[in-house]
Amino acid sequence: MREFKILPVFLLISLIAIHESTSKYIEDDGTLVQLEEGKIRGHILKSEKGNDYYAFQEIPYAAPPVGEHRFQLAKPPKPWTNVLNTTRNTKICYQAPSPYSNLEPSEDCLYINVYTPQTNILQKPGSNNLLPVLLWIHGGGFIMAAGTFEYFGPKYVMDAGIVVVTFNYRMGAFGFLGTYDEVIPLNNGLKDQRLAMEWVNKNIHLFGGNADHVTIVGESAGSLSIGYHLLGPWENDKQLFHAAIMQSGSTVSGLLTQDDETNTALSLGRALDPQFTSNDTKELLNVLQNAEASDIQKTGIFGGVSTEPEGPFSHGGFEGFLSGNYKNVPVLIGFNSEEEAGAVLSKSEDILKLLDEDPTLLIDDRINMSPEDRAIVGNLRKQLYTYNTSFVEDFGGYIRHLSDKIFINGICKQVELASANVPYYFYRFAYKGELGGLMSLLPYLPPGKILF
Repeated sequence: MREFKILPVFLLISLIAIHESTSKYIEDDGTLVQLEEGKIRGHILKSEKGNDYYAFQEIPYAAPPVGEHRFQLAKPPKPWTNVLNTTRNTKICYQAPSPYSNLEPSEDCLYINVYTPQTNILQKPGSNNLLPVLLWIHGGGFIMAAGTFEYFGPKYVMDAGIVVVTFNYRMGAFGFLGTYDEVIPLNNGLKDQRLAMEWVNKNIHLFGGNADHVTIVGESAGSLSIGYHLLGPWENDKQLFHAAIMQSGSTVSGLLTQDDETNTALSLGRALDPQFTSNDTKELLNVLQNAEASDIQKTGIFGGVSTEPEGPFSHGGFEGFLSGNYKNVPVLIGFNSEEEAGAVLSKSEDILKLLDEDPTLLIDDRINMSPEDRAIVGNLRKQLYTYNTSFVEDFGGYIRHLSDKIFINGICKQVELASANVPYYFYRFAYKGELGGLMSLLPYLPPGKILF
């Protein structure tokens, strides 16, 4: 009889062991990470080559900038008690309408995403097993896009042995509108980016990433942003990144900047509340913080990157690189051969005829030049871009002109100014890729191909 009593005990012990083993596996399968603020739960996805990688989507890197925190510097996130589910993206910042996302915009949007082939929960910063980090800053003209999985999924780079980080930052009026008296701080969108970098520096080792090997990468407005982060300086500055890749954008171009920020902010206040007629910025802040976020977005009024009287963005793009006041990190920078190919979507015969009739319009008004010289140079530029034909005959010439004016000139000037003191690597991307159905929009290029 005794042997029959032993069997249930043995089964009970076995079940307990199995339960403990399973519980341990669930805790240690790499999807549970302990942050200072609380625990998060990610999930496992497949890379392009079919390898597992860990995805942690929508981790708070700042408290929601809502209510009295709207139009103010972002604050650190508050702790949470339960395990936070970080397995999908649900939030994007307020932005211009876009066909690329079906997510509803929200002011509660300051979230970061981490994708990693490994998690090293027990490892410390400086471990030899930690992987290089790619920190992506999205573009979109500071008015649209996001760092979400649907915009910038990591599937094709997860086999490269790196950790990829993407994030949202405030855009439009919410991120790029301010007053020079700092009642509404300037450049909140760029400062959100800085806060995301600080989060990476503090936490990325928990995801198998090396905080001492971070490369920031940006495209278009994201590339412009990197230029400003290169210029610094920041109070108690840390080295939050160690290399930069700038794709199709330079601060030297002066794009997306604003020189009259306070008046723009006052215009927004008056558009929202006709009763607001003063120039008092504290009253303005009250109007803006009590307005509906959707109404702010609908006005279409926003500023841009502003040169601050003092602080981290006190140097403009050209002046900053001219002064030599930039971080000593290697930079890969470049452009696409047909940057402004999208201009075909708004093609105007009237503009092309105007440039053919008056090529002096191809010359920047800020260049001091006699009318005679301006006429000569204008005609030379027209010949250069149209291969001695006309813009009406060669729309590609107009694309080349816009590409130089908006993107390429500033990029080349940044390389010229900074490469004497810092390692710079220059590229021009001109791969002729298959475009498919969109080719019909670009009749000036060879059939089935596009350079961008």
